[in-house]
Amino acid sequence: MKHDPAYVMGRSEEETRRLEQRAEFFYPSTRHLFEDAGITAGMKVLDIGSGAGDVSFLVAELVGPTGCVVGVDANPAIVEAACARARSAGLSRVSFKAGDIRDLQLAPDFDAVVGRLVLMYSSEPAATLRSALRHVRRAGLAVFQEMNIGAPVWSEPPSALHQLLGRCVREVFAGGRVEMAMGTRLAEVFVAAGLEAPQLRTDAIIGAGRDWIQRFGSAFGAGILRSVLPAILEYGVATEAELDLDTFDERYCQEIVRQGSVVQWIPFVGAWARRRAA
Repeated sequence: MKHDPAYVMGRSEEETRRLEQRAEFFYPSTRHLFEDAGITAGMKVLDIGSGAGDVSFLVAELVGPTGCVVGVDANPAIVEAACARARSAGLSRVSFKAGDIRDLQLAPDFDAVVGRLVLMYSSEPAATLRSALRHVRRAGLAVFQEMNIGAPVWSEPPSALHQLLGRCVREVFAGGRVEMAMGTRLAEVFVAAGLEAPQLRTDAIIGAGRDWIQRFGSAFGAGILRSVLPAILEYGVATEAELDLDTFDERYCQEIVRQGSVVQWIPFVGAWARRRAA
């Protein structure tokens, strides 16, 4: 197995909290994807790369009290945080395990496997998905949502700070050898992993107005840039003076609101399909 790409966002309590903030923006498109794919009441669902648990908690809403969710993540610290969140919310039907899905031994009786922003960090995404499918019953379902990180962000009228934010994220992920077009690669990855040709959909976060921009900036602005600052400096993407992180979110909001800009973030691609008959 080749070495996986670096997880460029870093691991810290602050980054975990920001993951929860970003999940609020991702929630509508992920929920619609799962509903369209057929995640429904009573299912047993495996969530790989479960992180702080937001996807698992969303799935728990769909499978209800007669279903259950098991989240798997390679980082024990974030698994512990996800377990604490599940206990706090009283979600006894949601559990988490620390480990690499390529190595873990789980029961082969899951109705579906899901993931969001996980295959992009695998050196061999088809092999990773194939490993996850070992735990999914025949004709079981796979549903994944990935970004096309290489796609430019958009703002109209153009916002220099929004474009700077997008460029920093794009170039840092490229430097970390993350798959930049994982969204559009999902079709080939699904088929290579033993799934039927998937159905696909695309979504992107888009918004305007002071309240929305303030919330978006808090989740995606200076916090992201702080998480990846070492890589920004290492790759020569921008200087600390250019970013001025202590004032970035305030300047970002002021610029976009002053211009009346509409901003769009990196596009998602969602895919779903069932296992092919043997």
